[in-house]
Amino acid sequence: MRPERESWAAALAAADGGKVAALADRIRDRATVEPLAPPREGLMLMQARDSVAGAAFHLGEIPMARVHLRLTAPEGGADGGAALMSDDLALVTRLAVLDAALGADLPEAPEIEVLIAEGLAARAEVQAQRALALDRTRVDFQLLSEEDQ
Repeated sequence: MRPERESWAAALAAADGGKVAALADRIRDRATVEPLAPPREGLMLMQARDSVAGAAFHLGEIPMARVHLRLTAPEGGADGGAALMSDDLALVTRLAVLDAALGADLPEAPEIEVLIAEGLAARAEVQAQRALALDRTRVDFQLLSEEDQ
């Protein structure tokens, strides 16, 4: 079962970069790629909301790249896109090509699904490591106060 489409680009970005590039380039060599909007890269102002008052504030600028394209191959075609917190426009373009190819269910779809699974596993490992690091910093203040008595 495929994960939600919104997670494809992030998962592919976490997969092996060489495999992602080779597969996207192979698809692009046999298909027509037409931009639907000019590719964009640059800094984006990141905004968040205060959890108490709900007031908006700016965290700062982050690098962002976005690509929206149409992929047409002999077997079919689809629109694809990717947006990533990155300044690597070539990577984001490749992710958009893979997004469109999987959306069109081209013959390379199983290979793309394998890369997505690898990327999801890599992301899960990073999240587990972060959770472990966070857990190590947890302090039980109740236990600290009991020792003082």
